[in-house]
Amino acid sequence: MSSSTGSAGKLEKEQMVVDFELVRRIAGRNLRDLGGHPTRDGKRIKREHIYRSAHLATIPPESPAHSLKLKTVITLQSKLEVSVLGGLDGTLAASVRWEHIPIGDKWFSAGSIAQPIKPGHEHLVLVTDFRDAWQTFFMLLAQEEVYPALFHCSAGRDRTGVGAAMLLEMLGVERERIRADFLESNTAFPRIPLSPAQLDPIFALIDQSGDIDSFLVHEIGVSPQVIKTIRRDLLEE
Repeated sequence: MSSSTGSAGKLEKEQMVVDFELVRRIAGRNLRDLGGHPTRDGKRIKREHIYRSAHLATIPPESPAHSLKLKTVITLQSKLEVSVLGGLDGTLAASVRWEHIPIGDKWFSAGSIAQPIKPGHEHLVLVTDFRDAWQTFFMLLAQEEVYPALFHCSAGRDRTGVGAAMLLEMLGVERERIRADFLESNTAFPRIPLSPAQLDPIFALIDQSGDIDSFLVHEIGVSPQVIKTIRRDLLEE
């Protein structure tokens, strides 16, 4: 989560402070299938292949996460968050491959000082400050037998929302739909709502690169083959 959300962290005297009791209570929430979205070229994202959610250190009995038949869970939380909250629910951990791609260590580490961020660019920084992590994320999604997969951060709305936006853009989903998926997190967190404008700097950087493929290759560092493989695995013919 970025420092601007207030859901798990806030800037207090320029240092990131995390309300872990709040974070614990949102385990298993904000879960949805990214499948079903139509693409600009007439295809559709496969259902029951790629999901997003809040953290899964514990999973409430009523959570649909229990029935997803996941093969892979990708955690985007910082190492500190995982050390405090736990990595993955024990029952789920026994049946899935767990991959931890830390995003935010330099913000959440003890003694770290959060650098000022230009207002409105909090989600862009989640991309530009953690390019290597996103490179690993997309390379992982191109591996064999990774699906069905789920990726999450703490609340499943900021880091997870940025990852979902880039992935949906790669798969050819219209930006209006990408913004709508981003805003679905407001159902789970109505007191700290996201705004569609928070994705605009990311879309601007993509457009500055020329297109999503050039952005992913030159800004994130993934290969054209990785992009091709993800599209093959996640798009219906």
